[in-house]
Amino acid sequence: MQKIIDNLGITISSVCAIHCLFLPMIFLIAPYSFLASHEFHEALIYFILPCAFVAFVLGCRRHKDLLVGVMGTFGIVLLGSALLMHDVLHSDQHSEEFTTILITVCGSILLVFSHLRNRKLCMQEEYSCHE
Repeated sequence: MQKIIDNLGITISSVCAIHCLFLPMIFLIAPYSFLASHEFHEALIYFILPCAFVAFVLGCRRHKDLLVGVMGTFGIVLLGSALLMHDVLHSDQHSEEFTTILITVCGSILLVFSHLRNRKLCMQEEYSCHE
């Protein structure tokens, strides 16, 4: 179960970061699609948060590795902040949009590394730590 949750977390967080990086290209190719909308980020958050919460709570409880919890928490806070910043400060100014993209990419990268570390700790014990 832990392996699946970490792999899913890595995948979803990576999709989030890639989406942010290629957002200008998505706007050019399909400006009115769901992929070019802010709702796509909101939909990803609904998958990222529970996956990260379960993976990091289980991982920190089993491995007692504080780095996984700190990186994961900080990544979640960054993603939540970027989402909130977009909703509160939503305007046509590109500087704010760039800032939210930068914060989202940083948060996603932190989550990916946190999931990778969590998975590495489990692999060292051949996933026997979650039986």
